[in-house]
Amino acid sequence: MPYDVPFSKTLRRTGRQVKVYDCEGPETPHVTIRYKAEEIWRVSLRDGAFIVPPGGGWKAIPVEIKVAVENHWKELQLYWDKQNPHNPINSKDDE
Repeated sequence: MPYDVPFSKTLRRTGRQVKVYDCEGPETPHVTIRYKAEEIWRVSLRDGAFIVPPGGGWKAIPVEIKVAVENHWKELQLYWDKQNPHNPINSKDDE
């Protein structure tokens, strides 16, 4: 069961989701931001850089989503480490 970042019902009704999925394997630790099935962003839980799209930024994402991610940053990191002990955030490699 993925960790869902909570935000308002109004924002949820727009089809937006912010999640850390379980058992992601050797990928860079990240949070996934989705808008319906059309757009997907991945943000590194190590340094906050956009992984998908490479070099992407917050300008395409509602500010409420950014605030929710920032407000739950520590919980997102803790959840990643709990579900992906083979690839903790504090490690340097994605092996």
